[in-house]
Amino acid sequence: MAIKKPFFICFEGVEGSGKSTQAKLLYKFIKKNITKNVILTREPGGTLFSEKIRNLMLDKKTNISPLTEFFLLMAARNEHIITKINFYLKKKFIIICDRFFYSTLAYQHYLDGMNRKFIFDIQKKIYNKVHPDVTFLIDLNKKESKIRINKRSKKTNRFDKLSNYHFNKIRNGFLKITEMYKNKIVLIKGNKSLNEIQNEINKKTLKILNARS
Repeated sequence: MAIKKPFFICFEGVEGSGKSTQAKLLYKFIKKNITKNVILTREPGGTLFSEKIRNLMLDKKTNISPLTEFFLLMAARNEHIITKINFYLKKKFIIICDRFFYSTLAYQHYLDGMNRKFIFDIQKKIYNKVHPDVTFLIDLNKKESKIRINKRSKKTNRFDKLSNYHFNKIRNGFLKITEMYKNKIVLIKGNKSLNEIQNEINKKTLKILNARS
């Protein structure tokens, strides 16, 4: 398949939803079956500077205000877009990003209660015309999320220990966002097997890419 235009794919979801795993699997699938011109990145992170912010934010000892956290996220995103995403968009790559703007809405607006218009105003100054072509949002309940997080080999971060109340605020936020952006978000049920989810995402990605070629 000839990729004539850049394509921006994002993965969103609650902690333990499997979005990071599925982002990696889709990256491997595209690289093997579609094009070598594909990159996998993440937020917060994706660049040397942004990864430093990520490490600070995920540290269990970090205790900062929602506004401070928001501006750290925006700083990381600004660097990520300027130095990495824009570069690969110009080279007509397929970009796969683990988290992006919808996570900001879910966590900073629906969880922390930050003003929605304020978030959008800052966002416009940062990413301007950079928008995902499609977002896969993997939905999962708290019980399944906890089971998956406990099975991880890597150490947990401060977001992995959210209470049921805070977890559900984020999850419900994501579901509301899905309703608002139906034409941009593909909702995936996260309680299926890894292979079932992977096959569903691969098929939907191929369908979308074929429609654009």
